[in-house]
Amino acid sequence: MARAHRRLIRLPGVNVRATLTPFGVFRSDPTHRWWTNGFARAVLTPAGPGTISLEWGRDGDVTAETWGAGAAWLLDAAPRLVGEHDDPSGFDPGSDRRLVDLWRRHGNFRLGASGVVWQEMAVTILGQRVTTQDAMRTWRRITMRWGQPAPGPHDLRLPVEPSVLAGRSSYELHRDGLERSRADTLVAAARRTDRLEEAATMELDDALRRLSALPGLGPWTATVTATLSHADPDLVILGDYGVPTLVSYALTGSSERVDDARMLELLEPFAGHRWRLVRLIHNLGISAPRRGPRATNPRIAEL
Repeated sequence: MARAHRRLIRLPGVNVRATLTPFGVFRSDPTHRWWTNGFARAVLTPAGPGTISLEWGRDGDVTAETWGAGAAWLLDAAPRLVGEHDDPSGFDPGSDRRLVDLWRRHGNFRLGASGVVWQEMAVTILGQRVTTQDAMRTWRRITMRWGQPAPGPHDLRLPVEPSVLAGRSSYELHRDGLERSRADTLVAAARRTDRLEEAATMELDDALRRLSALPGLGPWTATVTATLSHADPDLVILGDYGVPTLVSYALTGSSERVDDARMLELLEPFAGHRWRLVRLIHNLGISAPRRGPRATNPRIAEL
């Protein structure tokens, strides 16, 4: 095994696990692994495939180790991944005593940015119009079928190279749980990865325009992708089925379904840090009461 690259990042008082949670939501995802005080992720970087491992202690010191052709790139990107650049000092929880208390007790996370687009976008495309569980099932199938073993000691799988998916047909992807619409969008994105990856270094507004330019990539796909690649503190996910109602429930106590317009109205007092507030809500595990049966999707691969 090639020698690992290593660096130390100091983040006193930061909850590193909560910071990294968006990059490792599902245990079944073969591209990452958690342990008590650590996280490893396989990444397709602009410099090639690589793996990054992050371990932290109670003193806030984070040790980053990387392997593979993308090792140097990942090491340079590690501080942003753990949110070293992020400054929450301007966030004002307002006068709501409950929110003030929640921020005081749970606001020690940061907004981490991966700096890669294809990997974040591919998962997001799979999540279009289906449940997150179905999206992750498809992601795992595609990754295990088409991805390669990741470098390093963590027994991870690399995401599928876009060049591999670019040559696939919708029929082939149907076996992995994708209907034609999402399959066509995924393949189209894979064929334009160079243009999409350029968005990683753009200012947020320019990046969102670039990410929305392809057919099938609307505001929801663009904003969800950017929460991971850019992690701008004021970014708001648009077009989501559940986020507006979640925000409304957390801020008003009402479980009535609301739209983006109402969500943006409620988030206005937190301008500059709207995504930070939504992340706080997610981190606390707040969820609005269900008003109907749990959504399910047919097993597309079996149709």
